[in-house]
Amino acid sequence: MITHYLFPAIVERNTLSGRYIVVFPDLPDLICQGETPEDAFHQAELSLGMHLYHMEKAKKQIPEASDSANWPKREGAEIIMLEADTLMVRQDVDKKSVPKCIMIPRWLKELGEENDVNFLEILRVGIMDELGIPD
Repeated sequence: MITHYLFPAIVERNTLSGRYIVVFPDLPDLICQGETPEDAFHQAELSLGMHLYHMEKAKKQIPEASDSANWPKREGAEIIMLEADTLMVRQDVDKKSVPKCIMIPRWLKELGEENDVNFLEILRVGIMDELGIPD
């Protein structure tokens, strides 16, 4: 499962508002802005992660990042590369715990309870380990 992405974007200053606009030609529904170049960069990085996370949840195809070398851009515009980790977004957004029923032999349940075993923590850590997700 891919969770780490790198996308090019175009950042330019809007001459009317003075704000910095960031567009992602590979993701036409995603446009961000900020008061300063740093603010625009930060907002674009956050928005990219959320946008890709929602695409994953909706089971939409995430496009491959295109080669930005031949993109048309206005004078003063720059191409920047932005990273997004949808696993980190998922961990920040989906914090709600949900029930998951499992069956184990009675003897194992009783032995675990006698030894104060935290069944839920073992299950959570085991699943994360199986998926290669650091704790």
